[in-house]
Amino acid sequence: MKQFLYSAVASVALFSSTVFADDAQMLQQQLKGLDSLSSAFSQQVFDPQGQLVSESKGKLQLEQPRKIRWEQQQPDETLFVSNGVDSYYFDPFAEQVTVLDTSKLIDNTPFILLTTEDEELWQQFSIKQIEAGFEITPKNTEDAQAEKLTLHFDEQQQVAALEVLDQSGQRSHFHFDAPKRNVDIDDSVFEFTIPEHVFVDDQRAPQAEINRGE
Repeated sequence: MKQFLYSAVASVALFSSTVFADDAQMLQQQLKGLDSLSSAFSQQVFDPQGQLVSESKGKLQLEQPRKIRWEQQQPDETLFVSNGVDSYYFDPFAEQVTVLDTSKLIDNTPFILLTTEDEELWQQFSIKQIEAGFEITPKNTEDAQAEKLTLHFDEQQQVAALEVLDQSGQRSHFHFDAPKRNVDIDDSVFEFTIPEHVFVDDQRAPQAEINRGE
């Protein structure tokens, strides 16, 4: 589960604030008008020594603000869904659902910048432009879900790939296959009803309600 959450939501040394302010503005310009994104993806995970440890494929859907559906389809089925408030991680094989507070989970993860224009959130990250795109690093590394995210754009300035470096030194590479920008995505895509007869690990506040199927 830890590896999946790094991926889904997944996440340098600090430079001068002027440099990062300029680079942040450039990245915001690149992402301006990105209301939604839908794409198939392939993922490769490498250990700190650079050895390939796993490969997977699936589908990603994003929508502002903070809505994510990350569906791994091969080799094993897993699902991460966020409606912007609550997040659900479903492992059908283990018959378990983990419920999380979205704000606590992804506000310290660079991936959130693809789903929000909130200036307060943008200020929580250091951004550096590189030849291939942008490096995004949380300023508060203690609670960060990822140490660094590198975002790549293609010749048409579309999001083409990303790389996530987690706190253990593991790297996850994601390639997006023919991503579709600003497509209509039904709200139900970002909702999740907990199936019957599965174990539920609810890590939200005690008063939160469970949306369980009948």
